[in-house]
Amino acid sequence: MLDPCLIRTEPARVQAALGRRGMAAEAVQGAAECDARWLARQVVADALRTRRRRASEEVARAKAAGKPTADLERAGREAADELRQVEADLAHLDAERRLALLDLPNLPAPEVPEETRVLEENFLGAPPRASRVSGRVLQHWDLMQLLGLTHTAAGHGTLAGRACRGSTAARGRAREASAGRGFLIWRGQGARLLRALAAFMLDVHARDFGYEEVRCPSVATREALEGSAHLPGLEEKMYAVDRDRSLTRLRQGYGGQALAASNDNNLFLAPRAEPHLANLFRGQVLDAGALPARFVASGPAFRRESAHGGAAGRGLLRLHEFPTVEVYAFCRPEESEAELARAVEAATKILARLEVPHRRLLRGARSLSHAAAKTIDLEVWAGATERWLPVAALSSFTDYQARRTETRYRAADGKPRLVHTVGGAAVAMPHLVAALVENGQEADGSVRLPAALRPYMGGLDRLRPPEPSDVHGTKG
Repeated sequence: MLDPCLIRTEPARVQAALGRRGMAAEAVQGAAECDARWLARQVVADALRTRRRRASEEVARAKAAGKPTADLERAGREAADELRQVEADLAHLDAERRLALLDLPNLPAPEVPEETRVLEENFLGAPPRASRVSGRVLQHWDLMQLLGLTHTAAGHGTLAGRACRGSTAARGRAREASAGRGFLIWRGQGARLLRALAAFMLDVHARDFGYEEVRCPSVATREALEGSAHLPGLEEKMYAVDRDRSLTRLRQGYGGQALAASNDNNLFLAPRAEPHLANLFRGQVLDAGALPARFVASGPAFRRESAHGGAAGRGLLRLHEFPTVEVYAFCRPEESEAELARAVEAATKILARLEVPHRRLLRGARSLSHAAAKTIDLEVWAGATERWLPVAALSSFTDYQARRTETRYRAADGKPRLVHTVGGAAVAMPHLVAALVENGQEADGSVRLPAALRPYMGGLDRLRPPEPSDVHGTKG
């Protein structure tokens, strides 16, 4: 979160900076007012603590001198009673103040433009070739069915579709029952491709750029998500893990007695590894000599997406769960820009070695995530879909997340100071796979694999459509 002292001393600067993000000045004023009420009550509480302490000291002196203490003890009790009420007010005001501060996003860095700006484009390789199967360049959703990369019971006229018998409605029900709309089951070459991409990217980050590999849980606590600034703003885009509510719906559906639903949704499917990484050193003071501390994680990311009918939601364009590789670093403030450049270089090297056309962008102020002060986006070109697809977003969070997680380091003067953090996706796989298969497709329906990935695919140089005997289905 933002430094409350900054809001107190430079409200105009904060309002102007957040105005670039589209935030109304009233939000900053509201946070400042909450902070002022809390501070005023804090002064009263401090005065009452002093009064209670002095009364206690006077009682002790009076007893030592053999003097009566009833009036002094009554004054002490009155001060204590008043203090309890003021402390209750303080707790309420502090919660209100904290919510107001949590709602304020990070200040955009001065160099962040108003609108997103393309910094560099790298077109690599030849354009995709028309397939003999259809006489045209295939888009990735058609290629995925032709190659059998994902399990589907809804394909028509494809090897994957012919493997499944039954009516169209039955095939649709089977697909949604197995994974649900917006989720995919990868199989065969597709599952192997994801495993190979993750291993390749982890090796590049660890071997070439010094990131330590970690493995994070698929669920995150509310506290961790508040620390990374995913909450409270993005709760509607997350999947809450709430056993009581699930059982309530289940029992109501079967006519049984409903259980009492819990409102304490403390666990969520992790929207990415970032909440875990941001909280690695929560509440700790790090040795400055241990910084920068760099980490890389691979695993699933979960998010609720809006309705995605039509071309905008086809294939890999919009999923509720997807595999990704993410980097994260803790550093001193003066190292923040260099760490962002390092993360961008690592992700760019991955795309270059995978021979995917890509470009680099500086995200505009209004498009920044809640915690980010600056973000570099990387996009890949999908030649058949003819669109740029985002695959990486590397951000500098300055001390915004560290203030929430109370992660500090001991500076040269011996005082603990907030670290700066840098991180993001590097890279997410669905759009990368879409670009790989679209740009690598050959006229015979196969997909050429980049040389850097072949060792991770057991030496395979291309993906090929499976033979009919390789596709397994259940007859209806």
